[in-house]
Amino acid sequence: MNDLLKKGSESDFKLYLFTFILSIVAYGFALSNYTLSVDNEIPILSDFALDMGRWGQNLIRFHLFNGHLQYFTFILGLFLFSVSAVRLAKFFNFDNIYAYFFCGLFITIPQISYQVVFYMMSDIAGLGILLSVVSVDIFVRNIDNNSKFKLFLYLLLSALLIMFLTSLYQILILVPVTLYVIHFFQKLFNEDYNQKNEIKKIFVFAGLILFSIILYSISVKIICPPIKDSGYLLSFTSGNSNNMFSMFFDIWTNNLMGNFYYGEKLFILIPIISIILCLRFLIEKKYFVLKFLVLFFLLLSPFLVSLFISNGYHPPRIYVTTGIVFSFIIVFSIKTFQLNKLNYLTTTLISLIIICNIYFITNLFYSCNKIYLFDKRNAEKMYDLILKKYPNFETNEKVIYFYGFFDFEYHQKFRLDKSEIFGGSIFHWGEADNYRVNNFFKLSNIGEFNMINKEQFDSVKDSINEMPIWPNEASVKMINGVVVVKLGEKKGAKLYFE
Repeated sequence: MNDLLKKGSESDFKLYLFTFILSIVAYGFALSNYTLSVDNEIPILSDFALDMGRWGQNLIRFHLFNGHLQYFTFILGLFLFSVSAVRLAKFFNFDNIYAYFFCGLFITIPQISYQVVFYMMSDIAGLGILLSVVSVDIFVRNIDNNSKFKLFLYLLLSALLIMFLTSLYQILILVPVTLYVIHFFQKLFNEDYNQKNEIKKIFVFAGLILFSIILYSISVKIICPPIKDSGYLLSFTSGNSNNMFSMFFDIWTNNLMGNFYYGEKLFILIPIISIILCLRFLIEKKYFVLKFLVLFFLLLSPFLVSLFISNGYHPPRIYVTTGIVFSFIIVFSIKTFQLNKLNYLTTTLISLIIICNIYFITNLFYSCNKIYLFDKRNAEKMYDLILKKYPNFETNEKVIYFYGFFDFEYHQKFRLDKSEIFGGSIFHWGEADNYRVNNFFKLSNIGEFNMINKEQFDSVKDSINEMPIWPNEASVKMINGVVVVKLGEKKGAKLYFE
């Protein structure tokens, strides 16, 4: 028995090590090249994320770490994602080579890049996935417990974990739901499958999710009072969609074809494999309809959140279960069709997928780094010009107003198609919000300025129209003690007093 446990521990350690090392390889460029991407310039204050109901994120980001540190936060996030990958593999009963296949596919899915590119989310997202699999695992292992008291304690623990992961990032609640659907799907292939009993467990789990949401809602009212409507959250549901089902169908099919965002190209394997699996189910006949319906739901599940978005903006980071579904279906199919017998062929295929994924990840962060260096060079030129024209600038109030924003075409050459925030210029994104731009100058160690106030703005606004735009030298001008930098012809984001 001791030898067996020792062997199991060694096997687990090798899998953890493999996954973590692979994550470092996949994100090697991002780890070794400092990049200040959009949103990462935002300072972490005491009320961070509370207006969005994410008190768990506030607890970790502000109270535990008091901000984020690029390399540390990033590497911690990769570690948590790696641990999550191994726990997921074990939860799905993937062992030996299947576990390595799953972990390799999961940790290199490019969708994760769209989460970890935000330093504030690098470790949060990984922790959320880990808590999801732990919570569902607790439920699955103990739902048949004969002791009602122990069952209650385990269910309560599971509910509390789901409540907490929801407080990290609300969309993460989709992860435990997806995990249980996959668990149920696997149960359909067991000889001892009892439909009545499993359906009963589904209702219990649904009740658990509902209870967790209620607990979360109560926690928000206690921890985040008074909470006003979050502009960020409302922005996703404030648009006008004439036919949300038609819109969702377009988004869903685009995702299935691998065309919705950069790096998703290989997701097209999933619908192809799913069709082959359905043919297998049809031949076997047993529970064909149920297997088909569950598999169909899995194809829908990563993208269902888009049903509730009406503003037309569907960032890839919201599809938090993509990696789980992608990796599970591929490895499950290999196991179902016993393709491991074609050892070299299967390993080569999985390796090629992993290599392609690493290429997509590297290219994303490479483009992000290029736009950062582009923005930094422009920022340095702006500051040098200010000091050249106004040598006494450092001795006065150092008030700068950035009017307008870069034309999209000005930095388009640095962007990858459909790469969302990757390649987004600080001087263009969000119409170059002055708060964002000022923070960029500060964190890039270029200069630290004061924000313009209403009185100062009123004194300069009528003089801006005549100014040329950057990089013309006359685009930088001191007006009534305020340095105005004209980035574009159209006025940019609203100032805090507007």
